[in-house]
Amino acid sequence: MANRLVCMCNFVDEAEIKKLLEKGADSTAQIQSLTRAGTSCGRCLPVIDGLVEAHLKTKPKPQQGKLRLGF
Repeated sequence: MANRLVCMCNFVDEAEIKKLLEKGADSTAQIQSLTRAGTSCGRCLPVIDGLVEAHLKTKPKPQQGKLRLGF
C-alpha cells in the first residue's frame, strides 16, 4: 500500500500521522501541533480527523467505575 501525502502544504504523509497516533497523540489538534498538518489551507483536516477517529475506535476504552479488589 502506498504512503499517501495527507497535507500537501506542509508535506505530512499518512505514515507520519499514524506513527504519532501510535505514540499517544489522540486529537487533530495534537497532530496539527506536532506536524503543522492542517494549519495552512485546511483542506486535509477531514482526512486527519478520519485518521484520528479510526485510531481511537481501535484503542481499548478504559473501564471506568469498575474497581476489582483482590481480597
